[in-house]
Amino acid sequence: MSGLKQSSQAGCGGGAAGEPPVARWPSGGLPLDAQRIRASYERVRPALAKDRLFVENAAEFDVDVAELDLRMACPPAHLDTRTLWDWLDGADQYRWAGLRVLADAYTAPGSLRLTGRVTVPEGSLRVATGDVVVEGDLVLEEQAMVLVLGKLTVTGALVGSVWDYSMAAATEVSCRDGVTSGEILALDAIRCTGALYLSGNDYSCRAPLFDGGVLVDFERSNAFGRVDADERITEGDLTAAARALGLSADDELDQAYTDRLLAAGPSTAPGSG
Repeated sequence: MSGLKQSSQAGCGGGAAGEPPVARWPSGGLPLDAQRIRASYERVRPALAKDRLFVENAAEFDVDVAELDLRMACPPAHLDTRTLWDWLDGADQYRWAGLRVLADAYTAPGSLRLTGRVTVPEGSLRVATGDVVVEGDLVLEEQAMVLVLGKLTVTGALVGSVWDYSMAAATEVSCRDGVTSGEILALDAIRCTGALYLSGNDYSCRAPLFDGGVLVDFERSNAFGRVDADERITEGDLTAAARALGLSADDELDQAYTDRLLAAGPSTAPGSG
């Protein structure tokens, strides 16, 4: 399904392990080498072309391997908010496939540790080639994206936009609790020990596995290979969804759950992404 606001562009063109935590996620995007991207795509293409998470319902969303071939043959020279969208726009399958190619090409050892409530500003992109650990909450404003080529671990709440698009993409995404109306994309798994509310019906989440406590996703179609949840709310039962999230059925669930998570978050020293 479509995500970020489109822009027009023509043409083809973290820290070391053990580093002390910081409060800011460096900006700057990621330089790309076309030959390196093509070589990685050649390695992962056979598996991608057969992967149920890529091919199932592909025609329904105008997704095909031939189109992906064209995109991988012509990557941008530098990945930022605009070029990521120009390269991988349209259905979320393209961003999920692009994540797999980028992970093959650029994953590096090391981790970035962030402390406090980290907010990624509206319309911005944050990239990490290794793991990212947020010791607190991670908040994505409207049209904000994070791309982590290792594991993304949020010890508090992962809060995406509930009014617009946002994206959290990583090899594995883990959080205590979470809410978003945007995308969470993972190559291996999405893990949430508490309750994850995937609201709205404009976007989808995609991962081979959801593992955790409560999954509330009755409003949308998500692509999970397997769901191992203590409880999953998939029927349009607002009373059951509210109960699972600890809310009143009279609440506007997505905003009320967002407010609850941010009020209860572990962060005492607000940071900025």
